[in-house]
Amino acid sequence: MKNYRIPRLQEELKKIFNITLSQKINDPVLAWVNITEVVISKDLRYAKLYFTHYNNPASHEEILQSLIKTSGFLKKQIAGAHIMRTIPELSFYYDNTEERAEKVENILAAVRDDYDEDYDPDIDIDDYLDDDEYYDYDDDEDDYDDFDEDDDDDFK
Repeated sequence: MKNYRIPRLQEELKKIFNITLSQKINDPVLAWVNITEVVISKDLRYAKLYFTHYNNPASHEEILQSLIKTSGFLKKQIAGAHIMRTIPELSFYYDNTEERAEKVENILAAVRDDYDEDYDPDIDIDDYLDDDEYYDYDDDEDDYDDFDEDDDDDFK
């Protein structure tokens, strides 16, 4: 049976953490920090929190240290929400998905620049093919004359 509890808990914890970081913690190092993913272990004892930050001049390490310092307050928020019996141990990781996506976009832009400017993805290939190049297959013809019925015994 599929267990739906863990994904629901992960989403609820993500909401709680993001509300807490944006509204209840007044640390300027944690300004514009967002929890992007919460991964809970099967026994609900450990939780990995992936974070990212926007328009924040602090480094990843400073934000990580500040999040570790506020982990006790975040655990209190979980306890206050009454959604779990045991409060998981929190560990924080920087989510570099945005940076990786930007690198992929830059690579794709470089490849796109290498193509001719005349390239148009909306061109229909049928406009450029001659009708003579198509192979006409006639359904009425029997193209299997090479097959002998005597050879059928070899396959048994």
